[in-house]
Amino acid sequence: MITLDQDFCFKATLSDYAIAEARTFQVRTELMLALQQAIQQHGWTPEEAAESLKQTLPRMQNLMNGEVSRFSIEQLIQLLSLVGRQVQISVAT
Repeated sequence: MITLDQDFCFKATLSDYAIAEARTFQVRTELMLALQQAIQQHGWTPEEAAESLKQTLPRMQNLMNGEVSRFSIEQLIQLLSLVGRQVQISVAT
């Protein structure tokens, strides 16, 4: 489960935005790792993953190489759904 902490939203400064960006990167990384693991558990090659997930081979290579910046949170959630994984998001107050 991914938990987002909203404490950083109060009196936001430039460093607060950097922290928020780092947290977003962390969420994308966790989602990508889960997707990589699911692909490995299916025993798919990058070519098979690309075909199964309706993606291009270069896109799957980006994923398997951990190029987090090339994927949005939404894209990763959609791909995880296609491999049968559920994503739960909660916001901590």
